[in-house]
Amino acid sequence: MRSDGRAWHGGRVLVCDDNLLMADVVAEFLRECGLKQMGPVARLESAVQMARERALDGAILDINLNGRPCFPICAILSARRIPFMFLTGYPQATIPVEYRGAPLIAKPFEPAEMKEVLAHMLDLPEGLQFPEQRQSSLLH
Repeated sequence: MRSDGRAWHGGRVLVCDDNLLMADVVAEFLRECGLKQMGPVARLESAVQMARERALDGAILDINLNGRPCFPICAILSARRIPFMFLTGYPQATIPVEYRGAPLIAKPFEPAEMKEVLAHMLDLPEGLQFPEQRQSSLLH
C-alpha cells in the first residue's frame, strides 16, 4: 500500500507524447526502471479515454499533443487522484495554475532527474532500481 492508502497496481504509467521518438525513449526508460508503460499515446482523445478507464499509478504528459493541450487529461487524473508530471519543452507559465504543483521536467530529460521524480511521484520508498550501464544508451 502507498502512503495514501491506494493499492499498488504494478507501476502502470501512462505516457502521452506526440513525438514518437521521445515516447519510445520514455517507454524504454520506464521498462528499465521496472515500471510498465501504458501507451504511448499521441492523441488527446485516446489519452483522455485511457486516463478515465485504465488502472494507472501515474502519468508522464507532454503539454502539446498534436496541437492540443493535455490539460483535460490532467483534470481526469486529478479527479482520480493519480499523480502526473509534465515532460515538455514548454515553460511552466503555460500550465494552468491548478496543475503547476505537478513536477515539470524539460526535454530532453536527464535519467537521474526522471528517476527521482518518478520515485517521488509513485511514492516508492526505496526509489527505482535502474541499471547504471543502460542510462546513457537511452538518450543517444
